[in-house]
Amino acid sequence: MTAVQPLAETVAEDWDSARTHLAENTSTAAYDLTELTALLDAELHHLVLDPQTRTIWWAYDNSPLDGEGWTVQQLAPSDAAAQLSDVVDLIQDRQDDLAEYADHHADLDRDQEALDEYAAVLLLALPVEPAEAAVKIKRRRRQVAREDALQQRAYARLVAELAGTEHGGKARAGRVLGVTDVQIGRIIREDQQRRAALADAVRAARQTSD
Repeated sequence: MTAVQPLAETVAEDWDSARTHLAENTSTAAYDLTELTALLDAELHHLVLDPQTRTIWWAYDNSPLDGEGWTVQQLAPSDAAAQLSDVVDLIQDRQDDLAEYADHHADLDRDQEALDEYAAVLLLALPVEPAEAAVKIKRRRRQVAREDALQQRAYARLVAELAGTEHGGKARAGRVLGVTDVQIGRIIREDQQRRAALADAVRAARQTSD
């Protein structure tokens, strides 16, 4: 686990003591993050989300670190999300390449539920007021979209430079990048289409403003 600065921390003698500590320090609205806990290994970890205090409680067994007892931490949502990022990365890797689901080495429903739990953690880091939370989410998505647009442009430029204008250039570029010449052509074409769409939008905006 990555080191964080917990809001509160205690070391319990054993799991029963840790569970008692959690029960005494969380609200009646608190609930277990079951699927994230399972993916971490339920014998070593236990996660609880408390919507009233807007915090995450993370208990973990010290035995793998040659320690005794269980450490119980109360974490800010942003710290908990950062701690869980490795687990989420593995889920998204599976969803990018469905082989593990196809081979029954992973359960899609469980992964979907785990991502829902992670989304609940992310929401706790946002303002309580739904409208304000929505604004922040939209702003973040816009930032991600802008960054993606820049990366698309950079990739298209790389592809175009590799392909060049000579006969067979797309095939050579495809071999370098590990894709087909058809994919190379599509990447270049889609970049041109995005540029043309932007130019069309600007022309339409000018006509509207005239």
